[in-house]
Amino acid sequence: MYQDIYYVPKRTSTYSDVLVAYGLATLLDHIFRQVKDPTERWRIVLEDNGEHYLVRLSEPIQEEWVHRLPALRNPAPLIVRRGQAAANNEPARNVDETWEQVKLWGEQRRVLVEQGVRGTELEQQLRDLEPPTDWATVVFLGDFRMQADGIYNRIVSQWTKACAHISEHVASLLALFARPDSDGNTTLETWNKLARRDGIRPEETASQLLNPHQGKGLNESKANALRMDNIKDRPWPEEYLKAVGLWHCLAPRQTMDTNDWKVYVITPLRLSWQAHQEAFTRFNRYLWRERGGQTALKTDITSVLLFSRAWLDYIEAAWRDDDDFDLPAAPEKVVAGFHVAQFKLLSRNAYTMVNLSFLSMPAWGGDLRTRADVVALQGIIDEHLEVVRGIDETHSDGFDLLHRYRDFLSSGNWDAFFDFAAGYGHQIMRQLNDGARYVPTFTIFRLRRLMMTTRKDLTPIVENIGFQNVAYAIRHSTIIPQTRKANKQDTLYDVRYGLGAELRRKGTVRDEFVAALTDFIQSYNQENVQKLESKGQQLRRDVRTSDIAEVVRLIDEYGSELVANLLIAYGYAREPREEQPGE
Repeated sequence: MYQDIYYVPKRTSTYSDVLVAYGLATLLDHIFRQVKDPTERWRIVLEDNGEHYLVRLSEPIQEEWVHRLPALRNPAPLIVRRGQAAANNEPARNVDETWEQVKLWGEQRRVLVEQGVRGTELEQQLRDLEPPTDWATVVFLGDFRMQADGIYNRIVSQWTKACAHISEHVASLLALFARPDSDGNTTLETWNKLARRDGIRPEETASQLLNPHQGKGLNESKANALRMDNIKDRPWPEEYLKAVGLWHCLAPRQTMDTNDWKVYVITPLRLSWQAHQEAFTRFNRYLWRERGGQTALKTDITSVLLFSRAWLDYIEAAWRDDDDFDLPAAPEKVVAGFHVAQFKLLSRNAYTMVNLSFLSMPAWGGDLRTRADVVALQGIIDEHLEVVRGIDETHSDGFDLLHRYRDFLSSGNWDAFFDFAAGYGHQIMRQLNDGARYVPTFTIFRLRRLMMTTRKDLTPIVENIGFQNVAYAIRHSTIIPQTRKANKQDTLYDVRYGLGAELRRKGTVRDEFVAALTDFIQSYNQENVQKLESKGQQLRRDVRTSDIAEVVRLIDEYGSELVANLLIAYGYAREPREEQPGE
């Protein structure tokens, strides 16, 4: 049990296993803090090896360290309410006071914004009022309708009893995870004797918060073993580690449309504990500053994108401070994604877990070698966040768009992205036609960079000069004149409504797509000539016959549907020099 690798088995394939791994890492970090000099450094790495989560240490835990451990302060705080106090000076978080702090911060922020205070000055004036970054976890645990705080507090409060013989209890905890094939039952039987001696309740009720797969009425994978009563045989050591771990990897969010709680649990691939703590703190801060009132779909998308942003921000800062920084920079190489659980209010006083899912991290990082690569990926994420935030998911078309985007984000399915791009192009045109002066769009160079990272086979298409010129013609027949029209500028050229939908519809049949494309280019060039003759102006380039020949060659090589999808995605994107109002 005194070693440098510990094994947390994946018994449930839910976030319950992840909570145990983070709880164990927290306990090991506490041990290092107790026995090491403050100037010394140690390293803890969480790693997924398939059947287990490994907790790797930079040096083995020594038996003498455990034997001389003082009574460790409880790593998990109690949840209390106004007028309550934790016994024995234990750490505690007050739900009511936390809520008041959040409301005061929000009210003060609103007042300052109305006074015209923005940016850095706004942040500085609010700094003293900021609630703790994990305030959402306090509120989530303290929501009486979750019915979790009672079990949670009972589990956590037993740590005080263990402190009387802390070295023996810690040794038992380490023994539980000492081998990949550890006999947990034998270890628990030994620990039960310690528990009875110290007055610790050896088995606990399975809270659906810590065990989302074992909610009341649905607690086994096979229906023949379902039990309608509460499960009360969960060993305390594992439940305690889950209660500790949730403070370090679980981010709760509440949805606008249904008032559901959704929890996002970070699932490590190979993640330094120290790096995780810094990135997770940033992630929490970004979450609670994210615009509120999002639906379940948008919270999924923004959670994934904001964690990627938080990790890249941490990497950039670490790179700036340490030239020899050696962590993998790409988010998808350190974190597999999020376990997600959705809790719905099925009765007036009780949330119930209704759905478990997993969101993978998008493989957008590739091989990030320099700070410039990191900054470029930050720009891509910011751009996608801006587009997603602008979609109104309360309407059916917005909901469908976000659904396709989430498929693309989590699975890397570019067909889903093309569906999204085609639908979003239509939405851009509609919003501009309805009077919007600015609608967020993707930019050409960031779209190209993302494709070159994740779909290198598309590079010959998007770098083809003929393809780029035809996409330019689409852009200057749709969103460019529509934007000028929305901003009361001279459009000169007609707006081609429905062009994207027509090209996408014809794209399934090669000859029909070529005919539709050449018809469009012929009318595009003809309009250029007519405007030059009648107005003496030409605000856009002609498409050459060589451009058409290049695109037809690409169609024959890659297929009409793929080329059509890419032309629409690029045609409704924006070039950097095409500044938009409001930027």
